Amino acid sequence: MTSPRPRRTPKPLHVLDARRGLTLRARAYLAAYGVRREVWSPEQHRRHWHRYHRPAAAIEHLAAYQGRWGGLELPPTPEYEGGPHVLDADDPTVEEGRGACFTAGRPRSASAYGFMVDGDGRFGIVADGTWVPLHGSVEGWVESIALRHLADRMPAEVALATGARLDGLPERLRLRPVTEVAGAADGWWRGEDTLLAIYRGEARLFDNVQYQTAYLYTGVDGLTERLRAA
Repeated sequence: MTSPRPRRTPKPLHVLDARRGLTLRARAYLAAYGVRREVWSPEQHRRHWHRYHRPAAAIEHLAAYQGRWGGLELPPTPEYEGGPHVLDADDPTVEEGRGACFTAGRPRSASAYGFMVDGDGRFGIVADGTWVPLHGSVEGWVESIALRHLADRMPAEVALATGARLDGLPERLRLRPVTEVAGAADGWWRGEDTLLAIYRGEARLFDNVQYQTAYLYTGVDGLTERLRAA
């Protein structure tokens, strides 16, 4: 059962009305590209889902997400078929292995999987009972989107790789994790003039290592300053 959706109209985005947990880079990205759409408030969700006797813990988890992220629309992501169209919670429940979880937002088009936040706050994809956390938090997902946007616009040599050869690549290149993206199946790593993004979510969801994808950005002069100034 899903909740009815009101008509969405734009309203100003005030950088999520809070700065906690986000880098300057992510906040700048949200301010430049984010749009708020009209969606149900946390209290509307509470009233609706309590009437349907959904678990209280799942309802409150959903309400907290909706209060911070609800209605946020971002440009399509390069991976995951564009990502959720709008971050808009739905269908709170408690499931084995996922805890108090809910749908994080509808896909932009017909998709083989949906987007979910689990009881630990991890953001990921789910299909046919298989759950794959992509990032340890919603903030991590947003940080990853912002970093990809920045990386794709840097003056760099870009290489694409897929498949099993990606395993152990950050270690072989002696790169260190970009901690703010809270990497799980996906992650970012960096060196002095190098950025590396690895996407493993679909590979794990469909149990096919060939779906792993990596983007290596090399030769970025002043990378540290670029990341700080973004």
